[in-house]
Amino acid sequence: MIGYLEGRLRARLGDSLLVQTAGGVGYQVHVPAGLLARETSGEGAIHLHVVTLVRDEEIALYGFENPQDKALFQLLLKATGVGPKLALAMLSVHPLDVLTTAIVGQDIAVLTTVPGIGKKTALRLCVELSDRLAKAASPPATPGSPRMDLISALTNLGFPEKDVLAIVPKLPPEGGPFSDQIRQALALLGRR
Repeated sequence: MIGYLEGRLRARLGDSLLVQTAGGVGYQVHVPAGLLARETSGEGAIHLHVVTLVRDEEIALYGFENPQDKALFQLLLKATGVGPKLALAMLSVHPLDVLTTAIVGQDIAVLTTVPGIGKKTALRLCVELSDRLAKAASPPATPGSPRMDLISALTNLGFPEKDVLAIVPKLPPEGGPFSDQIRQALALLGRR
């Protein structure tokens, strides 16, 4: 499996790039629209974190600028009814942080702005992936840390842990008075 490519851009082919490696081999790699628009043939080196998908009739490569986009693409593929084209469309329309926040926060309106995603698909994405993304997006909270104390305080106030974990990434980094952090968290939870 190909996991990373480095080379020169030889051409744009629809929704993909033709990347020539130092060995002279050219790989056609499907990429998000933003990356496709920025890359210009022959200018400098291109580095892509790649997902290789093997199907009965083809082997397809999907490339991303960073490992976080690659990981989100792979996670999106695990959702029922989401194939590589739809996952790539999602990453083409919204950047990683907006997409993650929309799924974790179950923001159907944001998700349905992606062509090919209706309300049912958006709801299914939220149900299937919100817990995984909330855990991945939350900074690790060690017992006794201010972040863990905040999570504990909010769940003791009766807020569901899922909702608390969904808003934690939206809070400023640890620091400052604990009362300010609680106030900010309560404001975010009140909007849900």
